[in-house]
Amino acid sequence: MIPGVVVGRDGGVTVVLVPEGAVAGVDTRGAPTGTRELDLLDPPNLVREVHAVCVVSGGPLGLAGADGVVRWLAERHRGLPVGTEPHEVVPLVPAAAVADGPPSTSAEGYAACSAPVDLGASTAVGEHTVAGFALAGVAVVVTDAVLTKAECRRLAMSGHDALVRAGHRGPATVFALATGRRELASPLDLDGLCTAVSDVLEPV
Repeated sequence: MIPGVVVGRDGGVTVVLVPEGAVAGVDTRGAPTGTRELDLLDPPNLVREVHAVCVVSGGPLGLAGADGVVRWLAERHRGLPVGTEPHEVVPLVPAAAVADGPPSTSAEGYAACSAPVDLGASTAVGEHTVAGFALAGVAVVVTDAVLTKAECRRLAMSGHDALVRAGHRGPATVFALATGRRELASPLDLDGLCTAVSDVLEPV
């Protein structure tokens, strides 16, 4: 995976943790099974970074799994500062649900944060790395590049190409995260990252 990014799983919750924050974008097509806080990722909104994204099972009821991730991050004082004290933070955790399986629980979300797993694939694109995985119509891609929210959304849009190539024809949500460790050498580098996204998204 990419430095500063940890993937965890417990029960029906798969979480991508970026406790230090990452710029994020999302692209949803069709009627999603269930989502949470996707409006944070719209480029016009002031919130720039999130601290995790979740994929949960069991449809809308499973979105409770994200509550456990929020609690885990808050206990470690990771989130958007809303005061002067270290504990005065609000973790931002967008999530999307898949229809399969029983509804995820808050306890599973909390446990997933401490249960790292190795998912998906990664590839080098010049000086950058792109990694990703897909789960039943929800995909997450991550890069170490410095990107805006709009550029992250462009990566997420490219992720749909991979889902179509894999035979997925239903509604889909794709998240893209950028940890901001390396500047793009050229605006054209974004095209290379988009191409890599469609290569690394593998069903897991």
